[in-house]
Amino acid sequence: MSEGERFRTSDWGREAAIALGSARAAAEHLRAQFGCPAEKRYRGDHDVQLPADVEAQRRIVATLGAEFPGHGILAEEGPAREWPGTEFVWVVDPLDGTNNFGYGVAHCAVAITLFQWERPVLALVVDPLLGREFVAAEAPVPAPAPAPPPVPLRRSTVSLVTNYSSAGRVWAERMQHTLGGRCKRILSMWAPALDLALISTGQLDGMICHEGGLLDVGGGMLLVSAAGGLVLDLSGAPLTAHGSMYGRPVSFVAARSADLAHELLGFARAPLGAS
Repeated sequence: MSEGERFRTSDWGREAAIALGSARAAAEHLRAQFGCPAEKRYRGDHDVQLPADVEAQRRIVATLGAEFPGHGILAEEGPAREWPGTEFVWVVDPLDGTNNFGYGVAHCAVAITLFQWERPVLALVVDPLLGREFVAAEAPVPAPAPAPPPVPLRRSTVSLVTNYSSAGRVWAERMQHTLGGRCKRILSMWAPALDLALISTGQLDGMICHEGGLLDVGGGMLLVSAAGGLVLDLSGAPLTAHGSMYGRPVSFVAARSADLAHELLGFARAPLGAS
C-alpha cells in the first residue's frame, strides 16, 4: 500500500496518477543503477551529478511534457533556471540524495511537486530502493488532520539539513554539538525530500532546515502539513512552499507535533554555538 493513500488526492487524481507513473519509471532505472560504478561530475566541491540523475529526469520530464503540454517544468538538472510563467509548474528533483546514491547509501528519493500559481497543490516522494511512496494533495477545503501525539525532544530523531557551502557545513557541525545532547538522535542524510516524507508518517520526528533549496523541500513541506504536522519559518509563522522561494535559501523547522516544532525553533533561532 502506498503511504500516500492516507491523504486525499481525488482533486488531483489524474495529475497524481501520471506523476506517480513517471516517478516509478525513474525509480525503476535508479534501482537498476544502484551500486554500479558511475562517473561523477562535480558541480562544486561537494555536489555531484550522476548519469542516473539525468536519465531519471529524462523519463519524468518526457512523460509530464507529453501529458501536460501547457504546464511549465522546472527540474534539478536543467535546462530552465527561472520560474516558468505558466499557471501550472512541475518541480522535479529526479534523485534527491545523489551523493548517497553514488556511494551506495540507500537513502534517496524521486521528488515531484505540482504548483498552481506558485502554490504547491500536489506532492510525491518515491523511495526508489525500498519502494516507499508518499503522496499528498491540497484539497479545496482541507479536512482537519488528527493531531499527532507529542514526542518530547529527548526522545526525538531530528534531521539537520543545510546547503553545500562552507558556512552551511560549519552551521551543521555547531548545531550537532548544540542539539546532540538534548535529543535521541540527529541525522544529516542529505536527502531532505525523503526526510520530510518520513516526518509526515512519524518515522522521523522533526527537521531543522538551514538555507535549503525549494526543489529539495517544497513537496515535503506539503506532505508534512497534509499529515497534520507543522512547518514554521524562523519567525514562528506557519510556512507553505511558494514559487517565489526558488533561487533563494529556505530556512524552517518541521515536526510531527506543534510542541516539538516550537522547541526546535528555539534552536534554529539561536546564534551559532549557543547552548
